[in-house]
Order: sequence, then structure tokens, then C-alpha cells
Amino acid sequence: MRTLVTGAAGFIGSHVVRALIEDGHEVRALHLPSDDLRNLRGVDCERVAGDVTDEASLEAAMRGRDWVFHLAAVYALWLPDPERMRRVNVEGTRRVLSAARRAGVARVIHTSSIARFGGQGRGRRATEESPFRLGATGDLYSRTKHEAHEIAREAASEMDVVIVAPTGPIGPGDVGPTPTGKLLIACLSLPVVVVTGTSSNFADVRDMARGHVLAARVGRRGESYLLGHRDLSLVSLARMALAEMGVDRPIVVAPFSAARLAARAAVWYAERVSGRALITPAAVAIAERDLTADCSKAVRELGLPQTPIETAVRDAAAWFEREGYLKARRRSAPQWARRPAAGSP
Repeated sequence: MRTLVTGAAGFIGSHVVRALIEDGHEVRALHLPSDDLRNLRGVDCERVAGDVTDEASLEAAMRGRDWVFHLAAVYALWLPDPERMRRVNVEGTRRVLSAARRAGVARVIHTSSIARFGGQGRGRRATEESPFRLGATGDLYSRTKHEAHEIAREAASEMDVVIVAPTGPIGPGDVGPTPTGKLLIACLSLPVVVVTGTSSNFADVRDMARGHVLAARVGRRGESYLLGHRDLSLVSLARMALAEMGVDRPIVVAPFSAARLAARAAVWYAERVSGRALITPAAVAIAERDLTADCSKAVRELGLPQTPIETAVRDAAAWFEREGYLKARRRSAPQWARRPAAGSP
């Protein structure tokens, strides 16, 4: 198949590009002109600079494509221009689907998020039937991904659209890094690891990429599929990471009351000084609700792989080490980092 991947330089998007190439598909990778392209190093694909908010670049990118994988999105806890997130996540999705329809694309795989389904409350795992619960947190990313999800779901009545919703990705290529990636870096870099008492679903990012390709091949039109594997508390994930890395660090669980105070201070500082917040009241509110999920539908209907999280953690750590995220930590790499990382880019 001739395919287009939007957000192709990103964490999950770049692995989707690789998974498609491994299956013999021709890939056109759409990325912003300013994107960090290290995740596409050595990848045999057509790279196209463009923007999902620009109709002209979308029309050119769609030309001659059979499948479109729409992963481009803005993810941030806080932005000085919050409307940018809406322009990309919501209006960008609308424009991608419209351009795909005009171009005669056979199937679109839209990437939603656990944010659309998660947050059902402690002890309640999200499923594809779960209602949207994170709107009350005030989190703009969750709201925009929910709106984009509904646009894609409605479009399925007129064109062939399948929706996938990744949970928490772990693995090599976490350029951002994601909040989970920051936790892994903290496990290696800081004398004390601080987490909140929350739980989420996690999976190897390469399994998530494979899930996108499987959804294109065998997913049912208009259906949603949660792409994940295992529920873990952040304490458990930190312990696993420390054990896999052979590092000994104390783990401190911060009470949510302290996290809320820190979040308010972080936003105040971002608004007045730094322009960037590492934690927000909305993020704390989401953590209090948990993002656990039952992903058995994707395993059952798509054949979603379930690689052990330990493998993903080891390969993520090796990638962070190689890419210089941990260069201030120690003079030489530990024993685990000297082993080749399976499937690393």
C-alpha cells in the first residue's frame, strides 16, 4: 500500500513508519519543517515537510495515497498559546479527514488517546465503551483529543475510518520525552525518585505501532481500539525501572495535596517567567483519577502484540543513554546500557 503518516517524526509516528516499511508498504512521512528528525535517521521513506493545519500541504501529501495514518498532534501540559493545541488537534484532524476524502484515500487510521477513555476513577479500567471523563479536570489536551475523536467517529459514517487510542508508550525514540520517559530519566539521574500515587496502562511503543498497522489491515470501520498492555502504578514502574537498570534509588510518593500546591506554583512561574510548566493542576487531577485500561479488544480483534514492559524499559533507557539525555549522570555507561537494545532505531 502507498501510505501517508502525519506526525511521522514523533515517538509513536516514527515507529509506525518503521512498522509499515517492515511490512513492505511505501511510506510518505509528513513532518513539520522544524521537527527533530532523529527518529527517521536511516529510514527508507519519502520525507515531506508540511502542516496538518495547511490545506495545500495536506492535499499534496495525500496525492496517490491508499492509507493515511493521522498521528500529528500537540501534546503539552501547558502552553502560552493554548489555541495552538486546538488548531492542530481538532481543526487539523478535520482537515486531514476532509483532504483524505477528496483524495479518495481508501482508509484512514486516526490516532486518538487514552485521554478519551481513561480517568474512570480508582479501580475502574477504561474500555472502548467508556464515556469521556477528563473534561472536568480542565486539561486542554484531553478535551481536544476528545473532540478530534468525535470528528473521526462521525466521519466513519461517510468514509472508512478506524480509531486507535494508545495508552502510555515506553521504548526507544522518546524525543520529547513523555512524562513516562522523564520518570525513567529521573530513575537514572536523580538521587531520589518522586512520584504520585497514580496508576496507568503502559505498552511497548513498537507494539503500539504494530497496532496501527494491524488496525489498517483488519480493524473494523468506525471502531475504536485501545492500544496498551499492562496497568502499573508509578511506584511499581519506578521499581521495575530501577531493577532493570541495576540502579538503587529511594522512591518517594508525593501526596496529591503537595502535588496540587506544586502545580499551582509551576503554572504561576510559567506564566510570568519560564513559559513552560512541568506540572499543572489539571495533570494532578488526571493522576487522581488513574488511566488504567482493559486493552483486550485490540488483542482479540487485531492481534496486538504484548511485549513485556521490562523490555520496553530497558530499550528506552539504552536509547536515552545513547542520545545524551543522561550524559550528566555518570562518566561511563552501566552494564545494561552496553547491551544492544532490541529493535532500537
